[in-house]
Amino acid sequence: MKFRLIFEGAIPPRPRSSLAEIHHIRLKLAPQLEALWNFDPLAGEAKEWIRHPLENPGEYAILEQRGSSVFAPLISKRNDLQCELDVTFLRQQASGQLIGDGGDIDNRVKTLLDALSVPPPAQADQFSDIGPSRLVYCLLQDDALVTKLAVETDRLLRPAESKFDLVAILQVVVRARRVTWGTIGLLG
Repeated sequence: MKFRLIFEGAIPPRPRSSLAEIHHIRLKLAPQLEALWNFDPLAGEAKEWIRHPLENPGEYAILEQRGSSVFAPLISKRNDLQCELDVTFLRQQASGQLIGDGGDIDNRVKTLLDALSVPPPAQADQFSDIGPSRLVYCLLQDDALVTKLAVETDRLLRPAESKFDLVAILQVVVRARRVTWGTIGLLG
């Protein structure tokens, strides 16, 4: 299964990015991931997968709780999936400028991977004061489920509000770690 996600906005380098900024990026990507569940092959799996693991242990229940927030990662150890990511950053800097103002691509990739993932359990307290919320759709249960990562940069040919603003185009290729009846439909 292959699809693309698009993000427009600021992705600050990891040391400068706060948990709130990372969660903001996560929430901006969530509607695209939620929409993905309305199309085949995921539409047929949604009812079985978008459940809490305590409801039916041993099945593909993917929901993760952090504080009072609930996350639905498409790529999870529970459903035996992994993915490959091909990221294109369109930004104000010249193509290939990796260091300097607005550069620092490796730390921006770290911020993006954190935003694509369910927050780690150690951050559960950060989500307790958010209050009950809608289900947050995200790509990854854990960024360790990314088996291949490619990053390309190019110039964004329009004005941006800050040096960290960019357009990120993410091509996602879903792979099964283990082919099962639950994952066979995603392989086509």
